[in-house]
Amino acid sequence: MLINENNPHGGDIYTHKNILDFSANINPFGIPDAIKNAAVQAIDNCTAYPDPYCRRLRNRLAENEKVPDEWILCGNGAAELIYSFAYSLPKDKPALIVSPTFSEYQSALSAAGIQTEHFMLEEQKGFVLDDSVMEIDFSRYSALFICTPDNPTGITIRPDLLEKLSATGIRLFCDMCFMDLTDSPDRYNVPELLKKYPNLVVLKAFTKSFAIPGLRLGYMLCSDEAFMSAMSEKAPCWNVSIPAQAAGCAALDCKDWLSDAVKAIGQERNLMTDALCSMGIKVYPGEANFLLLYSYTDLYGRLLEKGILVRDCSNYQGLRKGFIRIAIRKPEENDQLLSAVREVLK
Repeated sequence: MLINENNPHGGDIYTHKNILDFSANINPFGIPDAIKNAAVQAIDNCTAYPDPYCRRLRNRLAENEKVPDEWILCGNGAAELIYSFAYSLPKDKPALIVSPTFSEYQSALSAAGIQTEHFMLEEQKGFVLDDSVMEIDFSRYSALFICTPDNPTGITIRPDLLEKLSATGIRLFCDMCFMDLTDSPDRYNVPELLKKYPNLVVLKAFTKSFAIPGLRLGYMLCSDEAFMSAMSEKAPCWNVSIPAQAAGCAALDCKDWLSDAVKAIGQERNLMTDALCSMGIKVYPGEANFLLLYSYTDLYGRLLEKGILVRDCSNYQGLRKGFIRIAIRKPEENDQLLSAVREVLK
């Protein structure tokens, strides 16, 4: 929990009550009934400690991801795994973060006593990671952090570039938590990449895709079993609750539900992009369930006055005041946001 510090993330519906929340990138169609039922039924088993090996969930994930069980580590949300990863790195070299991106990488590395440097994506290039990253002397760093699709830009990394980065041999942390919410969730051959490159670590989560951030469930994939064991030692024994493990198993049977949701999100994302561009707002072509915008108008403050919370991105490394991120929600809610933006820009 936080004590005496500001919440650096979106989704703070506890400070901003009775508000329409566009600041958190959660599947707008909510939790599938199968997942709700599994989590509720699991409550009856909570008189026991959770399985510390997450055996059933790990086995189901292995089948789904087409990798051995030993290549999977489950965690109390993706955030815990980011910290476990950071604490497992050597401290004699800095880590390099491709930015702007999720701030928890920086926070975890700082907590682990590891210095950080940033490879800044260029605004004039649309924040796209290109081959210029390959000019880096990776031997200087303990790890490289990348995110695809990136948060907050929503922009993905080319599959061939991901392989080139993996082939450098650097410990490559690749956050794919939003990949299942894109139109092409299987663009990377993750099992083959993991097999070829033990230095590659892939982070995934159920949080965004199945709208269960409150249950906290993520997992990491890596073929370096020694490193996975080291990461496991940095987390508590019973870190994944019984309801979370049950929910994860149920989620793996909800692929058709997720596919339908992604199609609807994609349609709404395109409509939102066109509408916002027509108002003169700069929209970056994200591929997930959110969009990065830039406007000279203080959209964050003006929309908050109208009961709509968006993500102020001025605290992201490399961004400034005027950048905001909006989630893609249901059509009627998206229309409400667009109407409010039109009023603000009058």
